[in-house]
Amino acid sequence: MRIGTIGTGGIVTWVMREAVRMHGVTFEAVYSRAEDTGRALADAFGVQKVYTSLDDMLADPSVDWVYVASPNSLHYAQTKKALQAGKHVLCEKPFTPSRAQAEELAALAEARGLMLLEGITTLYLPHFARIRDAIRQIGPVRQVSCTFCQYSSKFKAFQAGQTPNVFQPAFAGGALMDINLYNLYFVYGLFGMPERITYHARRHENGIDLGGVAVLEYPGFLAQCTGAKDCRSDTGAHIIGENGFIRVEDPVSMCTRVSVVTDAGEIVFDEQKGENAWYWEMKQISALAVLGNREACRHRMAQSADVMELLQRARQSAGIVFPGVDG
Repeated sequence: MRIGTIGTGGIVTWVMREAVRMHGVTFEAVYSRAEDTGRALADAFGVQKVYTSLDDMLADPSVDWVYVASPNSLHYAQTKKALQAGKHVLCEKPFTPSRAQAEELAALAEARGLMLLEGITTLYLPHFARIRDAIRQIGPVRQVSCTFCQYSSKFKAFQAGQTPNVFQPAFAGGALMDINLYNLYFVYGLFGMPERITYHARRHENGIDLGGVAVLEYPGFLAQCTGAKDCRSDTGAHIIGENGFIRVEDPVSMCTRVSVVTDAGEIVFDEQKGENAWYWEMKQISALAVLGNREACRHRMAQSADVMELLQRARQSAGIVFPGVDG
């Protein structure tokens, strides 16, 4: 993977720090609209090329993968442009604001013989796979609850009248898209598509959601997903069954510590060996890239399209509108 990056936010640094540990992964270029911002990121990782023109980076033959980590509203257009330029793409979460856009990009990648993936840590974690296997131990599931409330470093600026992208409908921001989607991915990854989803949001006067609760209805049980960007709390999840429960400590984006509790006792998983979530994400993604495993990419993209539909349905139930996507 010879990667060119789009975006210079904190998530890019976290991903790059882990990606360079993988065999066969290099960063060839950084794209930023501002030369100084791009150069700062490039210098931190020894990257030689900094572009202020996306077209120029996409024309660079030394780049065969593009990592898209720009504001949410730009993911669709920039991913499409990279695919049209013949580049494989890893696009940060949330992949797109709508299912239709996700399916269009997946079809374009398929037609061009390219690999396309969403950067979502949860589904790549070893502990997530263990949770899926452990569900049968706790008997029929009766209740699921997930909480991820994290006070945004940009919230005070927003309160002061500034307009960070993450708190703007025009940039497809808000708590659901930025943070609660991890909870939705967790529940979807374990149980598939629900029969119904509703989102009860606390909305700012500009229309964005600062926090809220999504309720997913499945045959025999409910799943509650709570997320917010204007407050903080303990994070984690409980999957409650007739014969026991599974407890996830720390956000489901990390699944750092997992316990399975039944009448037989408590089993604690510790298979991630202190590595952070982006290590496991990039470990699997780089392996898929080396193998050229497009079938695995198709499966991941089908999952991404499903979750983009859930996010869109949740937003619609709460009356949250993204200009240019929802009309």
